[in-house]
Amino acid sequence: MTALPDQDLSSRIIAEIDRSGPIRLSRFMSTALSDSRQGYYQTRDPFGKRGDFTTAPEVSALFGEMCGLFLAHMAEIAGLDNPNIIELGPGRGSLMADMRHVWKRLAPALAVAPVHLVETSPYLRRLQTDRLPDARLVFHDNLDKLPSEPLFGVANEFFDALPIDQAIWRITDATSDGQRGRQGTWYHRLVGIVDGRLDFVDGPALTAAEHDKWGLTGPSQPPAVRIDTTDGSIIEYCPLAASIAAKLAHPIAAYGGACLIIDYGRDGPTGDSLQAVADHRPVDVFHQPGAADLSHWVDFSAIRQAVKVAGARLIGPVTQGAFLKEIGIIERAETAGRAADADGRRAIYAAVDRMVSAQHMGTAFKVALLAPSGNGIPPGFATTNTTEGT
Repeated sequence: MTALPDQDLSSRIIAEIDRSGPIRLSRFMSTALSDSRQGYYQTRDPFGKRGDFTTAPEVSALFGEMCGLFLAHMAEIAGLDNPNIIELGPGRGSLMADMRHVWKRLAPALAVAPVHLVETSPYLRRLQTDRLPDARLVFHDNLDKLPSEPLFGVANEFFDALPIDQAIWRITDATSDGQRGRQGTWYHRLVGIVDGRLDFVDGPALTAAEHDKWGLTGPSQPPAVRIDTTDGSIIEYCPLAASIAAKLAHPIAAYGGACLIIDYGRDGPTGDSLQAVADHRPVDVFHQPGAADLSHWVDFSAIRQAVKVAGARLIGPVTQGAFLKEIGIIERAETAGRAADADGRRAIYAAVDRMVSAQHMGTAFKVALLAPSGNGIPPGFATTNTTEGT
């Protein structure tokens, strides 16, 4: 897409639709988030109070410390040589810095291991380099060249920002053999132009192959999941989630390791979960493309299926609150609180409450573990259904 210097991203997208017709939602999201000149993640630091949203590593260093302790435990059990560290979507580098702080004291093999950061934003790469001055950083645009060695790492709020497509269920009156009834069809939900502005429009019907890919046919979803087929219902499909999960799973299946996947989502498909956030407030999805974060709920069942095909397994998900409490965040907070003054203790306990309570991040956010094939359930996942890890 060739842009004039004075064109904003919205105008460029509208021009593309004028030329070629409505576009898939995944195309709109990719452009809005990742355009090289005006994409949301390419041009700014979106994290923290001065940004648009706050992730758990920005709430408290305790989050990173607990993740670091967990991965150190997994590495100690595995006893593997030549470990490598990986983080998908490392943000400012805060989570990795806090994990490495723990490793320098308790897991020296992890502390000196190469750190592979999957990050496409030049702006954020600079922040990560500054935040991790003593780490051996290896930057990746994608997962095509991961090392053929054990991998230990984390993907925190990474999968929720991958572009998705949507389909909408439309019920129409139909006549067959003289009998009048109602039937429904899934149609692509595309991004078009309505009254001169970007908006959703109905596209062509999903093909039979797309029904299979989206999990609308066959036993690809957990038995408890039911697809809503009331008129106007929406389903989502993330084209990149399965391929990225498989690429991450292959080296772990072959060489060992473990990767925490932490995100808001559920163990099955969702309805319309797409949301936009700017300045810590929800805004319209088409509000100034490139100036607002776009995200969606993650379907952990789709990740599980891709991981299983790649020869590894996904343990969980469990709620973030249950995971953090089971691996000892309450006790860690109490220890830190004893060394702080009254204001410091209040801040520590408030941060932990934000990360574990159902009123905040504790239940909407889920934690899963990508691990080699096997049967054991590590600490933090006692509340998982063990059949989900197979």
